[in-house]
Amino acid sequence: MALARKYRLDKKDISRVLKVGKTVRHSFFFIKFLENNSGYMRAAVAIPVKVSKKSTLRNSLKRIITETLGEMKLRTPFDIVITATPTIVGKLNKEIKRDLKETINNLYVNENRN
Repeated sequence: MALARKYRLDKKDISRVLKVGKTVRHSFFFIKFLENNSGYMRAAVAIPVKVSKKSTLRNSLKRIITETLGEMKLRTPFDIVITATPTIVGKLNKEIKRDLKETINNLYVNENRN
């Protein structure tokens, strides 16, 4: 399931998030994020060739991540760019989903404390 158009970032917004945004690291991925005024989360997912040379594996990982984002309630007002690291290869789908959800929820909680 792909993200609806309104929940996706365009190229201009991706480069803005990558330049100005804050970073949260995890063992499978890192997330660059920036608060927005839209009232909902917009996202982009990047799986570099460095993760795997096989496009089928990269596309599968991207589907897992976007599916997880679609399952979540996207009410957190952030623009986020999720970039996978090579350690994600070979991990179970439910492990990736669980860690992604935890990281995004912690991101929202920690930002609202500041």
